Amino acid sequence: MGIFGKSSVSGHPAVEQAIGSWQFRQCGAATWRNASTSTNGNQVHLDLLANGDIPDPFVDMNEKSVQWVGEADWEYRTTFDVGDAASACSTHEMHFDGLDTYCVAALNGTEILRAENMFRAYAVDVTKHVKERDNELVLVFKSALKRGREIENKKGVRFCSNGETSRVYVRKAQYHYGWDWGPLLMTCGPWRPVRLVSFSAGRFVDFFPRCTVDSDLKATIYFEAEVEVSGTSTVFVDIFAPTGEIVDTVEHKVKKSGVATFKYKLANPKLWYPKGYGEQSRYRFSARLVDGNNFPLDTSDKIIGLRRAELVQEKVADEKGLSFYFRINNIPVYCAGSNWIPAHSFTCQLTEKDYKEWIQLVDEGNQNMVRVWGGGIYEYDWLYDECDKRGILVWQDVMFGCAIYPGDKEFVQNVKEEVEYQLKRLRKFCSIVVYAGNNEDYQVAEVLNIKWDSNDSKKNYSKTDFPARTLYEVVFPKVVSSLTEVAYHKGSPYSPGHNIPTSDQTVGDLHQWNVWHGTQEKYQDWYKLGGRFVSEFGMLAFPNIQTIEKYVTAKKDRYPQSEVMDHHNKSDGFERRLALYVMENFHVQDMGLKNWVYITQLMQSECLAYAYRCWRRNWGRDGKRGSGGALVWQTNDCWPVTSWAIIDFFRVPKLAYYAVKRESQPLVLGLYRNEVRISKEGEPDLSKQTPYHDYAAREYYVDIWGVNSSLYEFEGVLQVQIYDSETGNLVKTLDDKNVILAANQTSELVSRLRLPQFKQVVVAKLVGKDGQVAFKAGDWPQPLKYIRWPEDTKIDVVVAEDGIVELTANKLVKGVELITDSKLNDNGFDLYPNDTHVVLAPGVKAGERIEINYLK
Repeated sequence: MGIFGKSSVSGHPAVEQAIGSWQFRQCGAATWRNASTSTNGNQVHLDLLANGDIPDPFVDMNEKSVQWVGEADWEYRTTFDVGDAASACSTHEMHFDGLDTYCVAALNGTEILRAENMFRAYAVDVTKHVKERDNELVLVFKSALKRGREIENKKGVRFCSNGETSRVYVRKAQYHYGWDWGPLLMTCGPWRPVRLVSFSAGRFVDFFPRCTVDSDLKATIYFEAEVEVSGTSTVFVDIFAPTGEIVDTVEHKVKKSGVATFKYKLANPKLWYPKGYGEQSRYRFSARLVDGNNFPLDTSDKIIGLRRAELVQEKVADEKGLSFYFRINNIPVYCAGSNWIPAHSFTCQLTEKDYKEWIQLVDEGNQNMVRVWGGGIYEYDWLYDECDKRGILVWQDVMFGCAIYPGDKEFVQNVKEEVEYQLKRLRKFCSIVVYAGNNEDYQVAEVLNIKWDSNDSKKNYSKTDFPARTLYEVVFPKVVSSLTEVAYHKGSPYSPGHNIPTSDQTVGDLHQWNVWHGTQEKYQDWYKLGGRFVSEFGMLAFPNIQTIEKYVTAKKDRYPQSEVMDHHNKSDGFERRLALYVMENFHVQDMGLKNWVYITQLMQSECLAYAYRCWRRNWGRDGKRGSGGALVWQTNDCWPVTSWAIIDFFRVPKLAYYAVKRESQPLVLGLYRNEVRISKEGEPDLSKQTPYHDYAAREYYVDIWGVNSSLYEFEGVLQVQIYDSETGNLVKTLDDKNVILAANQTSELVSRLRLPQFKQVVVAKLVGKDGQVAFKAGDWPQPLKYIRWPEDTKIDVVVAEDGIVELTANKLVKGVELITDSKLNDNGFDLYPNDTHVVLAPGVKAGERIEINYLK
């Protein structure tokens, strides 16, 4: 007889039942409220908002008035019946895919679980407690804020650079504590699905086809199956090609230990490639678990791309240090991309459609890598699956950020189980090419002047001043190597070698914040600040006007320095720093909000373009890969805010998004202007002693180079013209130059092109053999504020047919912005005399008038 008094079939297949329809209340309250019916989990702020119990925390300064929510305890409850198929099973497990964070679960009055890690899944055998009907599941969530403080009072205060210090003890999304771009919103709840899993004779605990691709690009599949089973059983795996037809079926008996491991050599595999280098082919591995009578017990499907991914750290010819770049299927890949943070403070609000649209923007922005940052969450499958489909590489941080974390035995074990679970979940995604142990924790240790020896290879650092090294240097690398074929990097940033600081520009990856933070260098000097792989850098800018209007409700508050606007900017010293970079570079004639939004976005656009342009030049060639990539901080926002994001919270791109897109095309030209001081014999160099009294003459030289990231040689013509920036007149045209841009490397094209005067603009075009302009770029005198723009500038904007906007100008024009609700393929671009610039705008109709803005 079965548990519910029904006849039990020993070979009944495993079944799964979603548990939902929650009610919630503050602990101690008399009344239960209906929670939202999202299939993506529940978070208490969203449920309170849906019931009208709190104002929208994203609007005005409402964030302040909802702080009580994070200080309270909350409980959720639901009732459910066990379905007919599950009732026939003999074993029942309650699976909690995510509980945020300190949670006690009780089923029918019996405590079944105490959870304390938002990032872990928990499975509990509830066979003895579950009933056929009227089951009650209650989840009590204690305030993570208060619990963290209690632990801190016991164990001591540790340093962190964002949020309150107690967060280091709590395995919860660290950005919930507030960051320099995000609000303080300490939510809780069953944030990922809860499921009842029922089975009799057996089920898959885990199934994974571990794929290795050798240097000869031949593939071997190591199948790993872990099952719960009674009696004999066999695993069958059907292998389906990327085109859908079945390639083969393999089988293997399960050992008494419940494990089956076996390998299969795949002849002539169709490999998965990053975008621009080949197809995103993926195989389907469909596994079946059957008993000794060939009765089906469970199934598991995995869709996986086969690829060889290497993190290459080798000698760079004629330079100090080591390279840092990714090689996929033996092809060196320059990574141009951005840093991804959670796209919402309450991620249960997000849907698969949201992730598709976000990653589509990344893809259309010519980015080929996103870094999932370590202060957020291990992302939903939707993000990684979309990256797999589009060929976008993923750098995955472990969820540690900007702090000195503990390393005691209990904490280490909790985190070890977290990372084992997450890697088993994520390892099917071929887009993930590196795991990094943390975000900036080594850098924080350096700032605090904590001393440690990187060659000290002890296995336990819990008694040292940097105890989390146990995780970063012992636990994580072992877990990563045991479960995946993916490279592990101890942190981001991290410099391999003996006691080399994270700021070293010749090894490892680099977070370059000496523009904006740090020494606040001029952004025109990015070329001096690069590293082997710059995994963070950025510049702040206001979001778009239509976004501001959604979160600043009163018109009287819609000016740049209003209290509400300031509330939606969490960066320390942002007004001074933003003013510094704007005033250093632009003539600001109007301090109204509309113009301030434009000018900060144009400044961010110019700043990031300089960085991508300068560092990509160092991609070099085989054996001399001086720079392997640049990832701007940041892709997105978690709420409407003024931040470093290049796309705002409502997925409206800032002008910088388009600048990054232009500089990240497979084929680009780069220009850079060098200033040479002409010194007289015996004259002191006042440029260093008293620069504002240095009146020595200067000469200006421009270098021009091309970068071809494709696998095909480009043959064409380089055309160069020099214009006067203030009159728009053509000063000089250079002779056309036949050029060849070798595949997947940098080609230096023009060295030290002398400019007669400072206020001249160099325009370079790369023209293909078909006569079409493959790329166009300009070098402008810096700072732009010194240019006196001509008053007779005329720009013609013509929409002759639906979706196509053509712009021409009689003068040089900087930073043209199209103001429209339509999606655009370009914005914030420059115009050159008598050139036609075409913008695709699918939402614009023929004859429609479009408002524009540009630098005046």
